[in-house]
Amino acid sequence: MIPKVSNIVKYYIYSTLNNDCFNKLNKTRKDFVVSVLWHILSIKGRINFLQLGRFSQSSEQTYRNQFEKPFDFFSFNE
Repeated sequence: MIPKVSNIVKYYIYSTLNNDCFNKLNKTRKDFVVSVLWHILSIKGRINFLQLGRFSQSSEQTYRNQFEKPFDFFSFNE
């Protein structure tokens, strides 16, 4: 049952983020952004790289490396 819920949540995140900035990202980066948002919504308490790594399939270092890459948050939030 949980995979169905996660797919539904991921679908809603994808449909909500359907803008120019998000569409310019490659598939790997899109999946990462969706994964981060999904885990932020599902993890109770403090959110940091250690928590994201603990509750997801990716490691803590993966989150650190992805957040070091430049991303235009201003255009993304419009």
